[in-house]
Amino acid sequence: MGKLVCPMCGEEVAVPVHCGQEMHKEGDQLVCWMGAGCGAQPMVEHCGQAMEIKE
Repeated sequence: MGKLVCPMCGEEVAVPVHCGQEMHKEGDQLVCWMGAGCGAQPMVEHCGQAMEIKE
């Protein structure tokens, strides 16, 4: 399972799940595998920075 990682401090959290699968990054959002019309949310932030996806 992928993780979201803070580029400042290295904190790791699980990638959010929607419709039973991990969300993926599109632009500055996390989007459901079925598309943004199904589910989307702003990228998770930590230390004032957008977290990055680490596979």
